Amino acid sequence: MTEETRITSTSEAEECPPGEAALCIMGRSLPDPCPYPATVPLPHRLGGDDLRLCAYHAATEPLVDESEELNVSLELVRAYLKGARRHGAAGPLVTILERAEADFSEREAVVDKVLADLKAAEYALMRG
Repeated sequence: MTEETRITSTSEAEECPPGEAALCIMGRSLPDPCPYPATVPLPHRLGGDDLRLCAYHAATEPLVDESEELNVSLELVRAYLKGARRHGAAGPLVTILERAEADFSEREAVVDKVLADLKAAEYALMRG
């Protein structure tokens, strides 16, 4: 049995007929799930290797994670910045927080653009 055809959990066994590769887990609870074979395990997740992604989602997952982390960081920096601006003696802190906000915003824009470009390319090549 090859790595692609191995069934790794009972839920996949019900969804995947014998001899066929299990599908990517992305969007499987949505009406339009990812239709590609799951070939890449998620080693950084708990629960064994029953969670698998297609090659596209495996490649973009780190970028999605980074985008979400940057979004959270930006929210925190903006909240601290709002509080720091209320205090006259916090000038140096405001400067540092404004720089952090600019850096996080710039990085978030780059990551989001790369994700959008990859999604457009994936759609054009695989689904279009």
